[in-house]
Amino acid sequence: MLNKDQKRGLTIALRIMEENIRYIEQVFNNDDYNGILYDTKCNMDEGVKREIFKRTLLIKDRIKALSERFDLEKEPRDPAKEIFGKMSSCWCILEDAKARKLKRYGVVANELEDVLDPHLNGIIDLIFDMERLLLEKPGGKSDKESIL
Repeated sequence: MLNKDQKRGLTIALRIMEENIRYIEQVFNNDDYNGILYDTKCNMDEGVKREIFKRTLLIKDRIKALSERFDLEKEPRDPAKEIFGKMSSCWCILEDAKARKLKRYGVVANELEDVLDPHLNGIIDLIFDMERLLLEKPGGKSDKESIL
């Protein structure tokens, strides 16, 4: 009924939907997050929360039915790969937040580079350490191909 490209497009759309539903469920299950630079507080009425949760289950049922009906392929995901991708993205973002790059928003104080950049570099170094750990197999041998 679907050609290969149509099947892939439908699979991707439903996977994204499933990811978003999982996020909603996580928010409902974890409620609050008190972070450093942001907080999340789920102030939603319990009745509304229950109704939304019921609908998330119905959506997942329909995704499952469509997956079975069109024999959609399940994608195995390795959390290490996802973490590695997020870490790479993080250090790129931090590089872009250094003093020299902040000039695009206006004049930067001379001492900002000395105050800000060492902290950002420290975080980037920790990210690189995390990436290195993700690339190592438990036996200490590199597993770069499986992550990348």
